[in-house]
Amino acid sequence: MNTKPYNTEDEKIFRQFTDELEEWSRSGEAPSTGNQDIRYYLDLQKGRLRERNLKMEYRMKLRGEHLDRIFQKTYKDQIYTNEFVFSSYLQKTAFWRDEKKVYEKEKPQNFYQTITKMEQQKIDETYCCPSCGAVSSIKVLLDGCPYCHTRFLMSDLFPVVTGYFFQYDFSMNQKESKNRIKKWAIGGIILVWLCWTIPALIQGKIFSIFLNLLGSIPLGIFLGYLAMCMWMFMSLLGFAAVNIPRLFRTAGTKLRLNRLMKPYDKSFSYEYFIGRIVSLLKIMIFAEDVKELTVYKGEGEIPDLSEIVEAAYGGYIGLNKKWIENGYCYLDLDVYMADIYDKGKVYQKTDIFRMVICRKLEKESDFGFSIRKVQCAGCGGSFDATRERYCPFCGGEYHLEEDDWAVIKIRKR
Repeated sequence: MNTKPYNTEDEKIFRQFTDELEEWSRSGEAPSTGNQDIRYYLDLQKGRLRERNLKMEYRMKLRGEHLDRIFQKTYKDQIYTNEFVFSSYLQKTAFWRDEKKVYEKEKPQNFYQTITKMEQQKIDETYCCPSCGAVSSIKVLLDGCPYCHTRFLMSDLFPVVTGYFFQYDFSMNQKESKNRIKKWAIGGIILVWLCWTIPALIQGKIFSIFLNLLGSIPLGIFLGYLAMCMWMFMSLLGFAAVNIPRLFRTAGTKLRLNRLMKPYDKSFSYEYFIGRIVSLLKIMIFAEDVKELTVYKGEGEIPDLSEIVEAAYGGYIGLNKKWIENGYCYLDLDVYMADIYDKGKVYQKTDIFRMVICRKLEKESDFGFSIRKVQCAGCGGSFDATRERYCPFCGGEYHLEEDDWAVIKIRKR
């Protein structure tokens, strides 16, 4: 990993997205530094929380010393530059229902973000509406032309955050280390003192209580420190037991996907692709009716996802199968998630989602900014085809897989 100075553009985007994600949890305002998919599924998630009479809040506190520095790895190809960036936070997630706290968990976390850049794009450009010719900023056109109300399909504006996730951080700064040692040492002293004192009290030896305290201090500190080390070691073993099998099952996914996709799509970026797939899954998790979504093209049974109120990517995607048929690429994937459920009681659970996705291969990718009017082939009406599967005017179906990845099967393992 490379460390960059604090005044870089990447750090500004990283910190801004972190602040905006916190603000979204409080006010519902989606992060401006997130891409279109992130903003969309966060809006859907807020709707889910309102339906279940829940309020969720993130609190992100930098951990200080060397841990709060920005670390990053750069992945660059002909079209995209993806900065895989992380910094360490003390992250708290809390849920309230009727002003009563029903869930709270605080953990030291590495917060990972993928910041995607494309040299050909400038985020503050203005653009002439392809339909009426009125000049607006591209940001405004994302939601449709304010003059003629035409809707468009357009690429994201870069640089932008295209994916993010949290992962438990075992490292400690000096202050955290001292506080943890202090707690375990005090606990050790108290335990040793009680083990010596209770028999003395039974025998009526009151004076030995104070002598026992003096003797308990060095032994208690030693035993407390030893117990802390054993607890941390067992925690690390538990983390490894869960994650190493995932690592083996998902190893090689990036290489296999690059080999499959590069001959058909020179702009294929694995890091950008992962953000897209996680976004597809989160959109499906938080949507009211999955079968009405543009991103879903399947007809099979859909798992009940209505009780999930928070969905966090677990950092792993595995490729089970891949094939090309009739000009379409099909991928069978496992996506690992850490989800929070509301079933009267709010709790966290690890999920594995098996997804089959597809897209048409023959279309050339747009390497710069792209925008095109969405028109129904049946009636010519313009609508938001990124969010609506059927034309609101005549009911004609829009086929997302002609332009982007769409889900044809999903189940929860």
